[in-house]
Amino acid sequence: MRHWNLAAFVPALLLAAALASAAQPQGPVTTPGIAGVVAAGTGVTLIKGGMTSSEGPVAGADGSLYFAEPAVSKVYRVDAEDNITVVFDAKHPDDPAGERWRLPGLAMDGKGTIYACRRAGPQIGIAIVYPAERARFVAEGYQGKPFGAPNDLTMGKDGGIYFTDPGTSEQGAQRAHYVYYVKPSGEVVRAAENLGGPNGIVLSPDEKTLYVSDSSSAAVYAFDVQADGTIKNRRDFAPLKGVVKTAAGINNGIDGMAIDNDGRLYAISNAGIEVFTAKGEALGVIPVPVKAQNLAFGGKDGKTLYIVGMGNLYKVGMLAQKYGGRAK
Repeated sequence: MRHWNLAAFVPALLLAAALASAAQPQGPVTTPGIAGVVAAGTGVTLIKGGMTSSEGPVAGADGSLYFAEPAVSKVYRVDAEDNITVVFDAKHPDDPAGERWRLPGLAMDGKGTIYACRRAGPQIGIAIVYPAERARFVAEGYQGKPFGAPNDLTMGKDGGIYFTDPGTSEQGAQRAHYVYYVKPSGEVVRAAENLGGPNGIVLSPDEKTLYVSDSSSAAVYAFDVQADGTIKNRRDFAPLKGVVKTAAGINNGIDGMAIDNDGRLYAISNAGIEVFTAKGEALGVIPVPVKAQNLAFGGKDGKTLYIVGMGNLYKVGMLAQKYGGRAK
């Protein structure tokens, strides 16, 4: 009979229980006041629940929200009245193979073209998924080798795309944990390496700084963006509150990020949505009824913060406003 050392398992068990609890919607949640960001007592409203998954929110020019349900390879549009329609479905009759796409991250250019991380099926990479007549891959690998599992992406005003790749694909392609940059010309360069688990990614409003969340770090990273699109000078930008240290290492619950018109950074962690100034100073935490996964500003006035997580879509009325120079 094997004798288990229960003491060694307690931290892991507690963490697993906490994560399982986070997947279950809690009761009504209201926000604490954060000056200039959100008024105290503002409700976190559920728009749609019960989906298999929810990811990759990004807002169109009219404030409409687009988000993905990765497990069923769909992309949805949410209008100002919270009506939801499907704009991409890999199982639609125009795709007889019905192949899975797994779309964990979305981005949009100034013309309303939606780009996505694809991490399933016969091809892995960054692809245009909407409108259908423009659907194609813009990046499928680096130096002749396939990407592992593209996770999240951010698009600059010039059409360049940065994306995180935290590991192994469903096809078994083994890759180290990198950030890649797809130049407007289509050339792919390796922008950052030696990361533990790169996840969320977003550019600052002036696009001189790239923020990257890493599942093995106690802080959000910042990089300086160079004239040619490459990045350097990695540094800890914003220490996270939602960090749990176990025998296995750090669990910070880090995921997607967003910015507002004043350059504040919104980063998801175990604590909720942590809000930081453009200098990395902590301003407060916005609670969410479930473990959040990603977020984006949208709405007609740009003052709605949409949050996705665990198959749910929420919204919060904000004082802060969407950055007007990009979709996200």
